[in-house]
Amino acid sequence: MSAKGNSPERKLPVALESKDRCPPIEDLLNNQGAINGALDTLSNSLATLATQYRQHYREYLADGYYLASVMRKDPDTWSDFCHRLDWNDVADRPKINEPERALEYVLRIVCGLGSRTGRQKASKLKFALLDAWEAEIPHSEIPDWLKQRGGIEKAYRARRARLPAARSKPATAKEHTAGVTPHVDGSAPYLALQILASEEHLAQINKIGLSSFATLSVRRSDGDPSKFEISLVKKGGPYLRWVGPLGSVVAPKNVTAPTNVPTPIRH
Repeated sequence: MSAKGNSPERKLPVALESKDRCPPIEDLLNNQGAINGALDTLSNSLATLATQYRQHYREYLADGYYLASVMRKDPDTWSDFCHRLDWNDVADRPKINEPERALEYVLRIVCGLGSRTGRQKASKLKFALLDAWEAEIPHSEIPDWLKQRGGIEKAYRARRARLPAARSKPATAKEHTAGVTPHVDGSAPYLALQILASEEHLAQINKIGLSSFATLSVRRSDGDPSKFEISLVKKGGPYLRWVGPLGSVVAPKNVTAPTNVPTPIRH
């Protein structure tokens, strides 16, 4: 946790103009918790704002973009954000060494962490704003920037169109079972899935090892529906056993997150 209360006033490496609806930049930098208070206010404002008020909605998104820009440049505000209680028990939570992902995590907070709808909305807004974020477009230009690109939906589609090709349609039950083959020892069949695992989950898998049963919960990735992400790993429950036709599935020590872990699933 940062300790800004006793530190002298600081300045951002790159100057940012304060926004009318957000606290002054000096307050965000020098008052611990100010960045989180501003985000809570923004979340409440977006929740009560009908999306048909497009100009107002774009302006509030620019506020979120602005707060993310502050955190990307200032380690202490980013640290405060990373230590929000909201992130407790969230698998993919912000990391101190990843301030470049500030926009993504700000949008997740303001859209709501507790629902799939909120996660999907945050993912769409992230892709809509990603070109501007990577080019470091000033926050004051974001409303017009979005308008010039035809709005959030068109900006989102334009960015997604440049991603590597994914499934053109959701997988059907037939597609899910087409690759199932009998086990060589005559036991239950299995299906090998490519699952995206964080470094934290890999460490849990390594700790459990090959001699125990475990529960593995996965969900479709909000960022790319063609992929699956681990949301929970815990020991116990005969729902999955760490087995493989070629031996261990425990990841090597030098693996870095995210990593594709082939995980045979018993049926």
